[in-house]
Amino acid sequence: MRLVLWLLAPRWLLLHVATVAAVAGALLLGQWQMRSYAEQEQRDRDAAAAAALQAEPEPVDAVVPVGRALLASSLGALATATGRYEAEQTLLLPGRELDGQDGYHVVTPLLDGTGRATPVVRGWVATPDDPAVEPPPGTVEVVGVVTGTESDRDAASDPRQELPDGQVPALTTPVLFTSYPYPPGQVRQALVVAVTEQPAPAAAPDRVPALEAVSPPGGVSAWRHLSYAWQWWLFAAAAIVFWVAFVRAGVRDRRPARAEDAADAVAPPR
Repeated sequence: MRLVLWLLAPRWLLLHVATVAAVAGALLLGQWQMRSYAEQEQRDRDAAAAAALQAEPEPVDAVVPVGRALLASSLGALATATGRYEAEQTLLLPGRELDGQDGYHVVTPLLDGTGRATPVVRGWVATPDDPAVEPPPGTVEVVGVVTGTESDRDAASDPRQELPDGQVPALTTPVLFTSYPYPPGQVRQALVVAVTEQPAPAAAPDRVPALEAVSPPGGVSAWRHLSYAWQWWLFAAAAIVFWVAFVRAGVRDRRPARAEDAADAVAPPR
């Protein structure tokens, strides 16, 4: 109890208040820098995506050759693919949102003249019986953004849940190989998120935002905010360490003084 009262002395109260203010201020500034980091990263992503969509599309064979894994440098590239949709091989990915509404991504393989399949994310529908799920017949030219296949963590539904035929929780590379009746060497190990289709179909799914498939540039503008956030949080930790050190030093200095006072109190009078 005496120690608590001693720590509540005016000179110690000033230290406590200063420490609390320093820690709270540093934590708030760190959170502000984290928000700035997220905002700057999104601005960088939008700028990179806009630049990608304005670029001249390359043939998909040049971006993602069949039988090869997608290179990081090809992620977000604008590619063009020509062929015929295999309507009976359309896959629906449930639990996908668009503008806050739950629905399905529609993925249909596009076969070129040599039988090579390019999985195309044609768009989003609210219900699996939407007429737009049916792809247009005939030869189609698709321009879209190249992105990687998904992982089980991308599944919006429980991977253990039994789904109706034609639906999969996530479009992983193994799912591509097992769901499509094509040799693995004929299936492209990447997805093309459709931006345009020519000729334009009479009914088409709502476009999935292709901008999300583009990675932000590797600049330092966003990372600078992240480093500042960590600096502020380290400052908060340092303030706590200094407070503990000052209090411990004060307690150590107090013990000899208390011992001397106790000795004087029990010493016999001369």
